[in-house]
Amino acid sequence: MKRKTLLIACLLTVTVNTNSWSKGGAPFNPLTDIHYHEIQLTFLGLCICPVPPPLSTVIGILWTYWEPFLAVDTVTTPFYSPFLGMPTGGSLIDELGGKNATADSVNIANESTYAQAHAYPLPILNWLLCNRWDYPFWLTEFDPQWQFDELSMFIHPEAVLYANPVMQMACMADATSTNVGFPIDAMPWCIGSGGSSYPMTGHVDNDNIVQANNTAAARLIYKLNRILLICDHALNPCGCLPTPVWVKSNYKMHVVRPGVRGPAWPMGVNAAYYNAGLNAPFVGGGLGPNDEFLWTVYRRQFCCTCCD
Repeated sequence: MKRKTLLIACLLTVTVNTNSWSKGGAPFNPLTDIHYHEIQLTFLGLCICPVPPPLSTVIGILWTYWEPFLAVDTVTTPFYSPFLGMPTGGSLIDELGGKNATADSVNIANESTYAQAHAYPLPILNWLLCNRWDYPFWLTEFDPQWQFDELSMFIHPEAVLYANPVMQMACMADATSTNVGFPIDAMPWCIGSGGSSYPMTGHVDNDNIVQANNTAAARLIYKLNRILLICDHALNPCGCLPTPVWVKSNYKMHVVRPGVRGPAWPMGVNAAYYNAGLNAPFVGGGLGPNDEFLWTVYRRQFCCTCCD
């Protein structure tokens, strides 16, 4: 009996690690996976910011642009990284594995989707005009609150206020507005066509795999704001403000794995805009395996060059 148990454990180890390490794809390429036309650098004029004594104010130049500051994986295979194009480890813990795959599409109607997520900093433009330094790194496999909806309530207890049909139906207005390019910031509990921002976990009540992964990526951005690893650079030209309740219109993203799509869309735009042929079963979009996604995330910068 002991030998059989040991044999099963070994087989499980081989199976899990083989599944993880058999996947591979093209790693993130800053030349092709960032759409530089999205930056939209705009000069707005002069600005004045307060500074410590002996000076009271300083005059600078006011700019706005979109900075590609983060790459976010959302994956069904734990520890697989489309950003690196390779696995970074393996796990025997079933709860870490994703749920909902295109290979099982016949049997997944009305199922929820689950994905792990990873955030990788892209500080490639921090020297441009706004010198910012909040470039977070995060792996949800090591985040218990990402795995369990109940634990996540510790960082967003307000979710109970929105867990009712009236507040969720209100998200239809945000979805309509988001799909024409104008997310409603007064409705932070909504992610456009992606549904609810809560819970801030990988469990998404949507069986559309691409849309659900878009929602998981957006939730990670919200979570990083909530735990103060990101501050908002578009609210104050003289500094960066913490936003535990995110201003979602200050972020946008596009998918680059398993295939590159553009342009960058607001958080929660309907996946029908970009998912044609993106996630073909067993194949993917040509740059990586299917059901393993990578997103380039942009944030709005609004800064006075006097004060960075």
